[in-house]
Amino acid sequence: MKQYETVLSVNGQQVKSQNMIQSFKKAVTGLGVASSVLVAGAVAILLSNAELRSQVFFSAPVQAVFAAEIDLLSTGLAAGGAEVANNTGKQTQVSGSKNLMPVKFNSIDSSKPLTAGQRQIASYLSKRYSVSPEAVESIVRLAYKVGKEEKVEPTLILAIVGIESSYNPFAASPVGARGLMQVMPKIHKDKFEALSPGDWSPLNPEMNMRVGAKIIREYTRRTGSVHAGLRWYVGAAIHGNDGGYPGKVLALKSRIDSAYQQGHLVASREKAEKVSAVTVAGSEG
Repeated sequence: MKQYETVLSVNGQQVKSQNMIQSFKKAVTGLGVASSVLVAGAVAILLSNAELRSQVFFSAPVQAVFAAEIDLLSTGLAAGGAEVANNTGKQTQVSGSKNLMPVKFNSIDSSKPLTAGQRQIASYLSKRYSVSPEAVESIVRLAYKVGKEEKVEPTLILAIVGIESSYNPFAASPVGARGLMQVMPKIHKDKFEALSPGDWSPLNPEMNMRVGAKIIREYTRRTGSVHAGLRWYVGAAIHGNDGGYPGKVLALKSRIDSAYQQGHLVASREKAEKVSAVTVAGSEG
């Protein structure tokens, strides 16, 4: 069969389709080169301007992308233990499920009472953040437990919790940080996995605090000081601007330390007064 080339009629003239396709390919290639040049230029500008880079990173569209990705991860974790109906109407257990609040990290031993200093810290933080004393006492107890085991000052942990989440264990940021110490689960997944392989959640208070403590300990060791470590913790190592974060955390830590000392001073004074009263009563007898 004789082969014929397809033709188009434009303004009464016959134009070969092959020429049209070639022209279209050239146009697309030109656009591709121009786009590449524009992208390269934008990247160069971002790399050379820390302030602009920070603004872009924390812009609403970029935050939305991060939040969506972390929400997907959190949704997968929260789905643990849930039952779903299959096509036949039967209930089946989700395989490889993960609990939102793993049992092994849910309970805090409250049998041992808080010290006078710890009680004063809890009272101070409860008033400062308008959180129930019972809830704050649990977090204070947890901070002293985690701090001892992770070799991080408990009052530093409590200060970070205050600045990061205001003592809300379910706090979430637009860029995907979660929990008391606002840990990024996607970035620090390895630390969560090391704690509880296949069964973890960034919203679990103890897991969140343990990972947060590990992070600040690691950053402090790398940078050589708590102040520099806090700059890394807030992400200044990436976008360059810490927003005064280290100063805010350390100022709060100082107030928490003062509350601790005040609690012990009051307790010591009360104890001395009781001893004095007993001594006087004994001498009179």
